[in-house]
Amino acid sequence: MNTRKSLLALSLLAASALAHAGGEYSFANVSANWLDWSDRTTQQSGKQDFGYLEAEGGLGAKWGELYGFFDIENPGKGNGNTQGRDRRFTTKVVGRYNLAEVGGVPVQLYGHIYDTRGNGPADRHFFTQNRVLGLGTDLSFGALSIKPFFGVHNQMDALMPAGSASGYNGFMTGYVMLYPFQAFGQNLMLTQWHETEFNRQDKFIGAYKAGDRPRVGQNGAVALWWTPTKAVTTGIQYRYADQKLGSTAYQNAVIYSIKYNIK
Repeated sequence: MNTRKSLLALSLLAASALAHAGGEYSFANVSANWLDWSDRTTQQSGKQDFGYLEAEGGLGAKWGELYGFFDIENPGKGNGNTQGRDRRFTTKVVGRYNLAEVGGVPVQLYGHIYDTRGNGPADRHFFTQNRVLGLGTDLSFGALSIKPFFGVHNQMDALMPAGSASGYNGFMTGYVMLYPFQAFGQNLMLTQWHETEFNRQDKFIGAYKAGDRPRVGQNGAVALWWTPTKAVTTGIQYRYADQKLGSTAYQNAVIYSIKYNIK
């Protein structure tokens, strides 16, 4: 309970700071979201659809960028429910620090921490934290912005009663893409985030069968956002994962979102 309260307090403090921070840009929002797994994914993995609340914020300045979010999944549920419907907490913080420029292209120190945890019954407690440190850059082509990264992947897992693992887990590369545009007089934006993990270690994929342990995993989402007023943004996302999320099968879902834009 203390850990969850600390995560919530830190996330709310970070969101408030990002909303009021100075710089070239800053934004913050809170949202309600519903994730609807495909029927095939539900049948293959047993995953259940769920709702989640999110606080999100970011800022950019001459030194670099900072972005983060905090999710409460299944907010109306307690601990001890079944079929994956326990309350869960997910936090992600991403930082990019401008080190230099090469031919007008920034070279950035890149780092992110992704933390997800749940406290179900004693046989389903879990905690996973992914830490990546490496290099990134920021490329622009007109209105299109692509921000790739590459880094060393360090992971910490705890799954009861299966045990725990910690340490080096290969490498991770990926990107964030943003493309704002107007159509029919409306403000729209196309976004994508994608991550590829490779050279993953046995101690983190031991839950798979010995001949089925995937060394490479894919994870991401493509989204279309509509901002009809300054205060409100709605969106639909296609969420996908391959050799990830505890399954060797391809998994996909649709996420429906509505955001209140604080800034």
